[in-house]
Amino acid sequence: MLFRSASLLSLALLSLAAPAAPETEADLAPDVNSLGYLRCSAGSENQVIGYISRSLNSFGEYIGVSPSSDPNDVNHRMLVSLDVTGTGPQALLVKNAPKNNFPFLGGIAGSQGSSIGSDGDYVLIGGTQSTAVGAKPSYCGNTFTDSTNKLRKCASAIWVFNSTSNQVTPQWTNDDGTAVTGNVGYVNEAFVITGDKKEFEDTWEDKVEWVTLTLEN
Repeated sequence: MLFRSASLLSLALLSLAAPAAPETEADLAPDVNSLGYLRCSAGSENQVIGYISRSLNSFGEYIGVSPSSDPNDVNHRMLVSLDVTGTGPQALLVKNAPKNNFPFLGGIAGSQGSSIGSDGDYVLIGGTQSTAVGAKPSYCGNTFTDSTNKLRKCASAIWVFNSTSNQVTPQWTNDDGTAVTGNVGYVNEAFVITGDKKEFEDTWEDKVEWVTLTLEN
């Protein structure tokens, strides 16, 4: 009888417990972020040549990794998170960044400055701190400056995702506020963004692989 009374008391206490909190709009909202690798394709047939790696070179620039030269390339690929519903520029968070204090995949001013267009100027691709969408390049923390002690401007929210093709394209804001759709090239074991492919090649006389970036889940 004592056991039964204790059980009834327990049930009574449970019935007086605070009700569960109702679900909020945030709880019900779908997760719009998607994880994936940035696949690099080149040539007229968009042949896959590799992926952006999670590794940096000695200048703090992200390098590439290719399955043809590295059988364990999947372990070295950069893993990014992006908003697949976004239509404008956004920042890409690097989930396996080698330097956590520079967690975003961003653009870093090249040797000629932080504006690109119809000339051979370029920006590097490295790790950066966060900057606002549409912001002009600023002296934010970045992996190039961290590695070389050379002060360079940078920006993080520069990537536009196409939900139909899964392509990821840079949109760079120059110092004067103009926006330029950039071309991504792989040269001297580093990625660059420039406004004009031919002018870049003529200016620097380097062999460049022009690549298309695609999110691969």
